[in-house]
Amino acid sequence: MALPFRPHLLVVDDEACIREALTAALGSTYVVYVAASGAEACALLTAHPIAGIILDVQLGAEHGLDLIPRFRTLSDAPILVLTGHSCEAVLLRSLREKVEEYLKKPVNLTELLAALHRLVPQTDSATDLAARARRTLDDYPDKRFWPADLAGQLGVSEAHLRRCFREVCGQTPRRYLVEMRLRRAAARLRATADRVEQIAVDMGYPSSTRFGKSFRQLYGLTPLQYRAAAVPPVPEVRRPPRRG
Repeated sequence: MALPFRPHLLVVDDEACIREALTAALGSTYVVYVAASGAEACALLTAHPIAGIILDVQLGAEHGLDLIPRFRTLSDAPILVLTGHSCEAVLLRSLREKVEEYLKKPVNLTELLAALHRLVPQTDSATDLAARARRTLDDYPDKRFWPADLAGQLGVSEAHLRRCFREVCGQTPRRYLVEMRLRRAAARLRATADRVEQIAVDMGYPSSTRFGKSFRQLYGLTPLQYRAAAVPPVPEVRRPPRRG
């Protein structure tokens, strides 16, 4: 039985008690990640499919609103600003930064959940899930692949991910990754003089023999045969006949 879909949230707050309280309050509905600084938040936005961000205005020496442009380059997740400093300047700047929601501390849990429900999708269609899975797979062609880890990152069960991915893409996530690796390898064989052994390692294969077998299954040629066929022959220079 597939686990229910849980969107991924990022809580950015420098107070450990706030991070712990929000994790406990939201953990049954969302997969919650926490960060105490802008650097930690950016790393999590890069590593996980964050669907919503809860951002504190004051993060020690950092101002939370200063981080929003960086966050926008990494994710299109809606941002909910929390602040204990209720002032017109913060509100106006939040509006200029196009923050999706603005709540004052101490926040009422019912109010927070209602705001998150408006901002963060509570369902995940097969098409959306497959697209997010493909984006994740495209980012690590050279890493060991464990289907359960990918499913965990996306907040669903392995069986549900495989079923949705096959429905949309016509193949399993593992097969998609294999073919993506081989397509990238083929591009390098055409465009570079890199050794086959190095390409195999870069594409996550334990040996060039195993890489060669997979490559031949997809392209019908060994990597070296493919390279030779892909490189056009140097045209023969025809010399004019000598006169006399």
